[in-house]
Amino acid sequence: MPQTMKAWFNVPSPQGARFELRDAPVPAAGPAQALVAVHAAGTNRGELIRGADMRGGEPTRAGGEFAGEIVALGDGVTGWKAGDRVMGRATGSYAPYTLAAARALMRIPDGMGWAEAASIPNVFVTAHDAMITNAALASGEVVVVTAGSSGVGTAAIQIARHVGAGVVLATTRAPAKAAALRAIGAHEVIDTRDAGWPDAVLRATNGRPVDVIVDQVGGPLLPGMIRVLALKGRLVSVGRSGGRVGECDLDEVARKRARIIGVTFRTRTPEESLACTERFAAHLLEAFPRGALKPVLDRSFPFEGLADAHAYMLSDAQTGKIVLAVGEGGR
Repeated sequence: MPQTMKAWFNVPSPQGARFELRDAPVPAAGPAQALVAVHAAGTNRGELIRGADMRGGEPTRAGGEFAGEIVALGDGVTGWKAGDRVMGRATGSYAPYTLAAARALMRIPDGMGWAEAASIPNVFVTAHDAMITNAALASGEVVVVTAGSSGVGTAAIQIARHVGAGVVLATTRAPAKAAALRAIGAHEVIDTRDAGWPDAVLRATNGRPVDVIVDQVGGPLLPGMIRVLALKGRLVSVGRSGGRVGECDLDEVARKRARIIGVTFRTRTPEESLACTERFAAHLLEAFPRGALKPVLDRSFPFEGLADAHAYMLSDAQTGKIVLAVGEGGR
């Protein structure tokens, strides 16, 4: 095993973080950790949003999720061995090797490729945390997933159907993506370019208000989302790609006894983040080998092509996940 490697770093600057490929030491597994040879790494819009605010500080390793093989285990790790195929969430995964807490590891289903496996951890854990842990989605309830073609959106649509939601609606600003969203479980797809999109939601549900909204758009859709919410409805704010600020009728929020719930991993402790992974894995990981849940991979980029992957992400052309292939094994 080499002593050094090329790894992507977030490098703060007055204009926000730059992503640079730098030399870095190959780390050693500490207690309760695994050293993983990364074959594919998932990209996420959050890294661009956070990077835009990085004006100072030291460079940090980039990347947040991986699929690969265990190389070495630290003290106290049981249940895993070198060579096991694993996926998970870990800082610094844009590199040939990364360290992960043993509790963050999930076994890759037999026959699943590296790129597909790297499309699972962050978006499915995030969607599960939003919809199941925070919104407590119940069987038969009506769900709306905004930005349905995003990575989290494609995961949330599938989870909602899998746990028995009555009606699952997805929103998009690209009608050409509607067929793909229906194929993964959306009953109807709503075009939010139309100012009357809340009426389209209620038509699709035969007038029944929405119990749970998993939102990744934010401000521009806020008034409409509050309008379509049911009594005791839950609006979970996962992302704000369309804007952080929006107006709503607070009297309507009070009248409906609605809950607006914010979720993020930025302010979670390591223990809280690991618990999110463990809850998802215990509840839904077994659904992947059966084909009941599936990773949605849009495309892979070579390891050196992180800038191209980010540019493609910002184009909003994708449906599902964009990954980096790390080494020959990821291709």
